[in-house]
Amino acid sequence: MKLLRAITVLLALVALVMAAGYQPVLGQAATIKVGVIIPLTGPVGVSGQAMQKGYTLALDEINQNPPLGRKVELVIEDDRGDPPTAAAAFLKLVNRDRIDILVGGLQSATSIAVGAQVLQRPILMAWTGAAFPGFETMLKDADWFFHYHPWQYNNADSTWRFIRSTGAKTATLAVEDGPFGSSAIVESGAFARNHGITITSTETFKTGSPDLTPLLTKAKGANADVFVLVGFDQDVVPVATQARQVGFSPKLILAAPPSWPVGFEKLAAGNNMAGMALWTAENGHPASRTFVRRYRERFNEEPTSYWAPLAYTNLITVADAIRRAGSLDLAALTRAMKATDYEGPIGMRLTFKRSIQGQNQGFTRLIAFQWQNGKQVVVWPQEVAGGRLVYPALYR
Repeated sequence: MKLLRAITVLLALVALVMAAGYQPVLGQAATIKVGVIIPLTGPVGVSGQAMQKGYTLALDEINQNPPLGRKVELVIEDDRGDPPTAAAAFLKLVNRDRIDILVGGLQSATSIAVGAQVLQRPILMAWTGAAFPGFETMLKDADWFFHYHPWQYNNADSTWRFIRSTGAKTATLAVEDGPFGSSAIVESGAFARNHGITITSTETFKTGSPDLTPLLTKAKGANADVFVLVGFDQDVVPVATQARQVGFSPKLILAAPPSWPVGFEKLAAGNNMAGMALWTAENGHPASRTFVRRYRERFNEEPTSYWAPLAYTNLITVADAIRRAGSLDLAALTRAMKATDYEGPIGMRLTFKRSIQGQNQGFTRLIAFQWQNGKQVVVWPQEVAGGRLVYPALYR
C-alpha cells in the first residue's frame, strides 16, 4: 500500500512539473529544428520544388556529421506564393513547431509578410530570395537577418552590363505587375542610362496571363534591339511561342524569371533566348560538378534552376555556423554567420558584407546564359563564359 501511495505521489509531481512547461532533456536534444518557408505550389511552385530538392541534398550531407551532435530536422511550409499564408506559416513554425532557425524565402511579397512577423519575434533568418529593396529597408537594422540572393539593383547592374556587352543601344521592357516587376522598373531606368542603353517602352502584365500577344505586338512596334522580360517561369513559354506568332524577332530576348519551367530546354521556340541567373548546370566549378552529379543521382533529373544550389548553400552554411557557434544562442549564431566564408556549387565565394541598407548581404552579381540546343550556355562575363552569344539569323 505504501508503495502504491508513493507511486501515486510521484506521478502527481511529474504531472505538475510537465504542466509548468518542463520538457524532458532527451526531447530537447533530439533534433535541431529548421523552419523552411517556400512556395511548393502557386505561381513559382517550380522554383520552390527546386529549393526543396536542394535542401534535401544538404540535409543528407549535414546529418552524416550533425552539428552539436543533434540531427537537423526540416519543418517545411508551403507559402503558395500568398503573403497571408506565408505569415501564418511563420507563426505556426515558431509557436507550434518551436523551430530554432528560419530559412527559405523566394518571392518579395511573401518575404515582406514573413519579415514583418520576424521583427516581432527575432530568430536567425537566413533568407535565400526576395530582391525587392523595400524588403532590405524593412530589415536594415536586423543583424540576425542574412540575405543570400542579390538585390534588384545588383540584378539590374548585371543585366544592363550584359546588354551593353552585346552592342545593343535600345531595349523595351516588359514586367509583371507585382513588387518584383515594380522594383525592376525603378532600377532599370537608371542602370540602362548608366550603361548607354535607351529604354524605348515599358509595359506591365499580370503574371500567368495566357495571351501576351498584345504586349509583344507593342514591343515589336518599339523596334528596340533587345526585349527584356521580368516575370516568372510561367511567363517565358508564352513569350517564346507568341513572339514567333506575331513575327517579333529582336536582336535578343532576355528573360529573368526566378526559375525556368520544367522541359523548357525542349521548346524549339525558346532556342537562343537568354537569361540572367546565379548559376547554371554548365558551371565548371568542381563543387558545382559534384552538386550536379549528386542531384542527378538523387532525383533522376537534370537541375535547371539555380534555386536548388542556392538552397543547398543556404542550409550548408547555416549548419556550419551552428557548429562554429557551439550553440543555438541567437547572438552566437549571428556572430558565426557573419564569419561565413564558403565556396560551393554556385561557384562564387560567399561572405556576408554590408549592402546599401542591409547588414549581411551574400551574393551580389548574376551571370548571363543563353539556351543553345537545350543547354544553358554561360555567355557573360567572359571569365566564366562557356560559349559565345548566338543571335537570330536576321541579325547576323
